[in-house]
Amino acid sequence: MIIKVCGMADIANMEGLVELGLVDWMGMIFYPPSKRYVPDFGQPPEAYRRWTIPKVGVFVNASAETIHSAVEAYGLEKVQLHGDETPQEVEEIRNQTNVELIKVFRIGADWSWKGLEAYLAHVDYFLFDTDGPSFGGTGHRFNWEILKQYPFNKPFLLSGGISIDQVDEIMECYHNLPAMAGIDINSKFEIRPGLKDLDLIREFTLRIRNKAMKIKE
Repeated sequence: MIIKVCGMADIANMEGLVELGLVDWMGMIFYPPSKRYVPDFGQPPEAYRRWTIPKVGVFVNASAETIHSAVEAYGLEKVQLHGDETPQEVEEIRNQTNVELIKVFRIGADWSWKGLEAYLAHVDYFLFDTDGPSFGGTGHRFNWEILKQYPFNKPFLLSGGISIDQVDEIMECYHNLPAMAGIDINSKFEIRPGLKDLDLIREFTLRIRNKAMKIKE
């Protein structure tokens, strides 16, 4: 299972996350209104290029040129699109950046899978989060039962208010949903925006890994 920790911004905290050796991807926010907006933390882009762990840049309705510049400056290996990007815009971003793309969809009461069809050819993963009044995570979960009707083979990540108390539910989803590739965690593991509780992340990831090993056995 892919475990992505999003909303990372503090250099020392990121170094500590890498040293845990338990996380697969590290997410960085490039949406100016966010409290986790990486440039607001005062470090030059090259300071974030030191790690080999894949770094995922999160953008909201940014231009292909803006995203390409950030990919180059920060050494991003993946781009996560969290806005209202059209299939045509996503295709343009792929052509300009040449990195893996993750398209986020926010699931609410009137959800339909049909809108994803036009994106299938242009992205490597979908990510499903909880719908809310603004862009970005809400810290709340949506109804995961909806995922049982997921109609595509495209791999996806699960997000939205994931906490350490949900390990059994997460592993049940992972075991029963062939397209589920991993999870994306953020606010439930924070000390403050941009700074994560590494002890809590260690405990959570070890629970996930141990549960996964038992399932394989």
